[in-house]
Amino acid sequence: MGGCNSSGILTATKVVNNGRCRIASVRVATTGNTAGSISVYDSATATTSGKKEITRMYVGASADVHNHEFDMHGTIAAEGVYVVVTGTIAYSIEFY
Repeated sequence: MGGCNSSGILTATKVVNNGRCRIASVRVATTGNTAGSISVYDSATATTSGKKEITRMYVGASADVHNHEFDMHGTIAAEGVYVVVTGTIAYSIEFY
């Protein structure tokens, strides 16, 4: 059985990985009455200019807790993984 790395639970904009990797999954959670989004870019630095946006996830506000996962099927990020956060959410990126 293969394994992968995890960013751990994060809540802010961050370079998650500096260098080529394969993204296994993207997970997003809220704790009720919060909303936000994340955009995942193929970027080794804290820039989105001229970089490919790999995926974007939105989570709406409600009284319920929301947990979402995108299976990324090993999508290749050639430069690295940079995540931009808006709102109040938590996320993790699983990669290898």
